[in-house]
Amino acid sequence: MATPQELARFQRGPQNPQERVWWDRYSHKNLDRWRQIQDPLADRCAAQIKFTRPSGLLEEVERRAASEGGDFQAFLDHCHAVPHWVDFEEMELGRRMYRRNGALQGLVLMCSSLVEGYAHNKPSQVLVATGRLQKDVSRRIYETGQMLHNIVGDDGLRPGGLGHRTLMEVRLLHAAVRQFLRNNPRWDVEKYDMPINQEDMAGTILEFDFMVVRGLKRLGVNISRREHESMHYFWRYAGYLLGVDESLLTTTLEEQEIMALQLTSHLYDPTPDSESLAKALLKDMSNKAPFNLSYDVLLAFSRYLIGDKVADDLNIYSSVSAGTAVRVVKTAIRAASFGMRMLPDPAKRAVEGLNHTLGRRTLQAGLGGNPARWGFKALA
Repeated sequence: MATPQELARFQRGPQNPQERVWWDRYSHKNLDRWRQIQDPLADRCAAQIKFTRPSGLLEEVERRAASEGGDFQAFLDHCHAVPHWVDFEEMELGRRMYRRNGALQGLVLMCSSLVEGYAHNKPSQVLVATGRLQKDVSRRIYETGQMLHNIVGDDGLRPGGLGHRTLMEVRLLHAAVRQFLRNNPRWDVEKYDMPINQEDMAGTILEFDFMVVRGLKRLGVNISRREHESMHYFWRYAGYLLGVDESLLTTTLEEQEIMALQLTSHLYDPTPDSESLAKALLKDMSNKAPFNLSYDVLLAFSRYLIGDKVADDLNIYSSVSAGTAVRVVKTAIRAASFGMRMLPDPAKRAVEGLNHTLGRRTLQAGLGGNPARWGFKALA
C-alpha cells in the first residue's frame, strides 16, 4: 500500500453490498486467473510477423490485413469498432485535464506510478528478462511520454487519430515482447505467470490513471469529481484499445479504488530488482528536461508521493533540503491550480495548448532529432 490511509482502507474491507461485489470481482483468486490470460487478438498477429519498432508492427499488420485478412483484419476491426459505452464528448474534459497538467503528470508518473509499480515484482520482471533493467531508461520514459502526449492531442482517442493509432502500436509492442519471452529461458512461467498478462495490463492502466490522479492531488492540483470521472472514463477506453478485457475496466471511481487496493495487495513484493529499477529510473532522469531536477530532489518527490512504507521498502531516502524543496513546490502548485480555476475557459484552453506545445519540444529533444529512430513514428 502506498499510504497509511490506503492500508487502513484495505484492512476495513467492503463496507456495503456493492463493495462486496467488487471486492470479490478483484479477489486474489480471480486475479490469479487473469494472470493466465494475455491478449489473443494481438498475440496471433505478433506470432506471424518479425519484431520491429511499434509503428513498423502496425504497418505490417495493416499490410497483411489488406493482402490476406484473417488475424490481422480481426485485430484492426476490433480496434476500430467503438464500443457502445464510448462517448467522446464525455471524455473530452478528461483529455483536457491530462493535457493541462501534462508536465506534472510526467513528474507523478516518473516519481510515483512507475516507482510504485516496480515494487510489484512479477510484472516488473519483464524489464529484467528483456535486458532493460538499467538500459535505455530515459529513452523508455520519453517514449512513454510520447504515447501520453499523442493520446491527448486534438483528436484524442478517436479512431483514425494519432492517439488511437499510438495505442494500437503500444498494444502490438506488448504482444511482440510476449512473443520474445515465449519459451525464453529468461522467463519463469511457474514463478511469474504469463508475461504482460491481463492483471499486469490492468495494473498499467491504474498507473496512468488512478496513481497519477492521486499524485496530482497530493501535489496540490485541484481536481473536481466531474473532472476525475472524465479522466477515469478517458483511460477506460484507452485500456480497451490496449487490449485490457472489459471485465477489468472499472466503471466508477469507487470500483477503481477497490481494484487498486486488491491488485496492489496481490502483487506488492519489492525485491532488490525493484530498488534497482526505481533508482535507475530516477538517476537517469535527473537533471534532464522537462524538470531538470537533481537526483536528490527526485528521490524526495518519490518518497513524498509513494509514502514512507513503500519508500522504506525500496530504500528511497533524500536530504532534508530536498524534502523542503518538495514542500515549496507543492505550495506553488496549489496556488497555480487555484489561479487556473479562476480563468475563463478560453484562457484555460490557451494554457492547455501552450503546455502541449512545450511538451512536444521536450519530447523532440529527449527522443532525438531523427523521427526514423523514434518508437512511434509521429508526435502530436
